[in-house]
Amino acid sequence: MNFSLIKFKNLPVQGLFPTEILDPEAMKRFGAQIANHLRPGDIVALVGDLGAGKTHITQGICAALGHQGEVTSPTFALVNEYTDSTPPIMHFDLYRMENAQELLDIGWEDYLERDAILIVEWADRFPELIPEGTHCIHIEHLPQGRRLSYDRV
Repeated sequence: MNFSLIKFKNLPVQGLFPTEILDPEAMKRFGAQIANHLRPGDIVALVGDLGAGKTHITQGICAALGHQGEVTSPTFALVNEYTDSTPPIMHFDLYRMENAQELLDIGWEDYLERDAILIVEWADRFPELIPEGTHCIHIEHLPQGRRLSYDRV
């Protein structure tokens, strides 16, 4: 699977991308905008360097879908489940995983069958396990802020 950028066409989020964002609060607001376009079964892959803002986008998505608690990167837990949102959200962080088998070992295939939204930080580490149709948000560091772009793998 290729995580390189493709031309925008037939996007459910047409008009939101590409965009530049200056601060973490704006990243959260952007995540809330994305949430309006997500449905149960959707997967959002967040691709960007360490500190790019992947978790801030996730916080915005979760808040917009009704999650009341804290949203932190599941770097050590590997997956956080937010079941108070509608639909439920499964938030993955693949940064510490050594290989794709580790993702399979925590039940990746079962998560794919859930009636939930999956958000995957560092999804580009194991592209062979990311299903076709996944929404992919690329975050690029700029001298001031971030540039976000979108494709569908």
